[in-house]
Amino acid sequence: MLPHDDYPIDNYNSLPPISPSQEREEGRMYSFADVEERLVEAMLVMRRMSDREAGWLRVKACWPDIVRERNAGDYDARGGDMGPAPLRPLPASRRDIADMEEAFGWVMAVKPEERKLIGLAITALSRGVKQVPWMQLRKPMGVKLGADGLRMRYGRAMHKVTKAANAAISKALLCQTV
Repeated sequence: MLPHDDYPIDNYNSLPPISPSQEREEGRMYSFADVEERLVEAMLVMRRMSDREAGWLRVKACWPDIVRERNAGDYDARGGDMGPAPLRPLPASRRDIADMEEAFGWVMAVKPEERKLIGLAITALSRGVKQVPWMQLRKPMGVKLGADGLRMRYGRAMHKVTKAANAAISKALLCQTV
């Protein structure tokens, strides 16, 4: 005869099943696509930041430089195609920079060779292409054959980065609940 067991600590049926899709919707877990998107956003923020060295190397005079537009004519109503001026991108905010540093911190979980591959792929995606041009990444990576191998290496490296991102978010959520 088995002993009667009604203790709640041993009753596993009362716990709800853990669903990864539900955790992603609630913001407790990142997917591969979420991490890739955050890294692309981080790369775009990095492009918006000013280049301080170029600013110091550029010579400035007391009088501001006049920059003429190619198709603006004489700056009067006599000619030229006067369309709206192109907007400059906004400078990066502190929140953007903090998110960028967090996303780039996740990449430190992989080896330097894998970081180079992730950097090249994320740079290509941040330029607006839909798919990473693996054939063009062979030469910078020092590979003559095996574009599919680069894609698989990228997938394994991004899996490690995703695990690091999920570890960081679970650690942050654990600190909030205590």
